[in-house]
Amino acid sequence: MHTLRVFSKADAKGVRDLILSILTQEYPFEKNAYSDSDLDRIDEIYGGKKDSFMVIEDGGDIVGTVGIKEDSGDSALLRRLFVDIKHRKLGYGTELLNKAIEFCREKGYKRIAFRCTDRMKDAMNLCIGKGFKEIEALDVAGFKIHNLEFKI
Repeated sequence: MHTLRVFSKADAKGVRDLILSILTQEYPFEKNAYSDSDLDRIDEIYGGKKDSFMVIEDGGDIVGTVGIKEDSGDSALLRRLFVDIKHRKLGYGTELLNKAIEFCREKGYKRIAFRCTDRMKDAMNLCIGKGFKEIEALDVAGFKIHNLEFKI
């Protein structure tokens, strides 16, 4: 049985371990493209009135994450959409994305932006399947960064 809930300080190590293990194992080349400085201060970085960080906990372990960060007045950034490899294809990513979109609606955002690389196919396909549209693709050091947008 899993639970989708808002991040608490007690989750900090589990969130950091999950995200860094996925970045290291699955995206070693892209790791440099993404700062991990927010992982040590999730409650601070995602603590604004229009920000949130959510986790899926299963059996006491953090197995999924998603963050929402205010970008501008009516635009949010979708960040840190990760699901542990052993927990994929169970609907956890969809659950996280749905909750993030619902949060953005409640906060009055008009747009959600998501940036990912070519190799983050599952996350990219999940977002596109939900209605995100690619608005830009940038070549950076041998891979592409895709900018996706969802209009609410």
